[in-house]
Amino acid sequence: MDWSFDEGQPATAGERAYRWAKEAILCGRFPEGTFLEEKMVSDEAGVSRTPVREALHRLAAERFIDLLPRRGAQVRRVTAGELFETYEMRQVLEIHGFRILCVKHIEPPADLTGLLDAMEDPDTLARCRAGDREAIAEHAKMDFLFHFSFVKATGNSVLVDLYRSLQPRHQRIGVRAVSVRPKRLTVIGPEHRALLEALRVHDFDAAEHTLRRHLQPDEQVLSHLP
Repeated sequence: MDWSFDEGQPATAGERAYRWAKEAILCGRFPEGTFLEEKMVSDEAGVSRTPVREALHRLAAERFIDLLPRRGAQVRRVTAGELFETYEMRQVLEIHGFRILCVKHIEPPADLTGLLDAMEDPDTLARCRAGDREAIAEHAKMDFLFHFSFVKATGNSVLVDLYRSLQPRHQRIGVRAVSVRPKRLTVIGPEHRALLEALRVHDFDAAEHTLRRHLQPDEQVLSHLP
């Protein structure tokens, strides 16, 4: 599983260490609050300690971990405050993107139906409901790509860069939310379909309304967050 947007590019040692550690965190190998050991990452990723340190600093910048003096790299906990703030910024950026798509009558990417089909695959959903963290992490990745596709279609490079910077938070929160309340998957699918349909007919009001409902914080998820 590759979480990079540059999958066709050769991976440096630092990139390999980063990808391995990021996937391990998202897939639950290192739960929130636990520590990542440099030697383990070095051995598993097949790289030396120097690129591991580079990877850990990158993960810290993306808020996957905290680097604690004399203690090491601790996996961050998703908090209620982080969820609220991330949803708020997603609304600001995505709704602006929707407005561009609708005003300019830009068509959504043609392959999004296939992406939604993959997200709604019965086997994938069953694994997510059973608590399979790898399946949940893959679903969170596809969820980000779905929303990011609309922003990317605007052609606004600054908007694209800003939204891309939310990817780590988007995926971490997505994994945590589905892990806590997998039944939410029955709501996510129809809302994605409604959002795509609204943007296909360039109905900005319907798209905005759907997104705000889609990003309404779930009380059951919030009750499990510090």
